[in-house]
Amino acid sequence: MKLACCVVLYNPDESVANNIASYAKDVDVVFAVDNSDEVNEKINEKIRTSGNVEVIPMNGNKGIAAALNKGLNEASARGYGYLLTMDQDSYFTGDTLPSYMTKAEEVFASDEKIIQVGIHNSGDKEDDPVTNMEDAPWLITSGSIMDVKASLKVGGFLEKLFIDEVDREFNYRAAREGYRFRRILELTMQHNLGAPIKGKFLGRNFEAMGHSKVRKYYIFRNCTYVMKTYPQTRKAYRYFLFTQFVKTILVEDDKWNKIKFMRRGKADARKGKFGKLEE
Repeated sequence: MKLACCVVLYNPDESVANNIASYAKDVDVVFAVDNSDEVNEKINEKIRTSGNVEVIPMNGNKGIAAALNKGLNEASARGYGYLLTMDQDSYFTGDTLPSYMTKAEEVFASDEKIIQVGIHNSGDKEDDPVTNMEDAPWLITSGSIMDVKASLKVGGFLEKLFIDEVDREFNYRAAREGYRFRRILELTMQHNLGAPIKGKFLGRNFEAMGHSKVRKYYIFRNCTYVMKTYPQTRKAYRYFLFTQFVKTILVEDDKWNKIKFMRRGKADARKGKFGKLEE
């Protein structure tokens, strides 16, 4: 399987070079799309030591959707039919990626309407019904292998969202065009979910992600957009936003500023105001 890879960089540290090295040897080329506000040439030089890595500067943070589209367009221009998309803090161990590539190639060959193949990641919960579905309603971008031509045909990633819900919005839009998504359940990629804040409410344990007020803004703005655009998601998204609000109040710091930014995000979605947040 001829496969290009796109990894989106944002203020990377030295561990990112090791993550990229874990899969660079198994793909034809890695496009390391640097979305950092200030490029760290020392880190980028270390990233290039994997040999087949090209660092592509975006000249500032243009958002994850724009960076992923850069990877898709670069892969298309160079004749690659498939693109592996990775977060900078994700990596593979052992022979997971070669096995994944073989299985993904079989899936794409078996059904022309498969636009994206995904994989389990180490952050998936065993009792999560969605992440344990082979025929998935959505896939996260990290660790996904995408059909480049089909992905560009449906419009790529929606750049006005900037960050958050970029992957799911792409899936819902592609599904409208009749495309499907497949998850390979027997393989697992390593994916860092950060350090969630643990809490307890009414006798039940829970985890809050502790996102900054700016991330809260994007989450609430973009979720509001998605559930308005794709009505089948409304029930799940309303529940999700409600739980995010409650968890923020219960265990997170800077809660009042975060609540203000949540409300601002919802208001901007209703006004049609998107793109990068200008504080």
